[in-house]
Amino acid sequence: MNRQALAFLTMFSLILMLSVYYVTLPADTTTVMSTQKDGEVEDQKDAPKSDQSDAEKLQEEITSKAEAAMQKQSEVVSNADSTDIQKQEALQTIDDLKSDQAAAQAIKTALSKNSFMAAVEISEGTCRINVFESEDNAENAKAIMDLAMAETGNKYLIEVTFK
Repeated sequence: MNRQALAFLTMFSLILMLSVYYVTLPADTTTVMSTQKDGEVEDQKDAPKSDQSDAEKLQEEITSKAEAAMQKQSEVVSNADSTDIQKQEALQTIDDLKSDQAAAQAIKTALSKNSFMAAVEISEGTCRINVFESEDNAENAKAIMDLAMAETGNKYLIEVTFK
């Protein structure tokens, strides 16, 4: 094969690979056009995401992770090869997960009543509270911790993170 043919095939394959790459990218990452809304020009890439959607998205991830753990334990209970001890431990874990989810929901409700937008995760004796759209200061952290401790009765170690 001569050099011209090799160079042509190399460039052609490079262009082909790049075009396949750009076609398979999600639409929002390749957008360079701006949209116009009521006289304002807004770049789609730089459009701010609402904090509520971030909090809800994080809470959904936390909930789906807990549901996956409960599903795993349910499989242990329904498995015929599991011993009685394994089934009892799995049932206890399911009960613990359910009570943790109920406590997390109670904390989230109490925080939303006090105008804190948050995602709450309880695992391994630790309550992690991710707070959105709130000023990162000691007074807010103390208020959030007090609300969480009142809801859980000092049952969990509380961690507060501002995002």
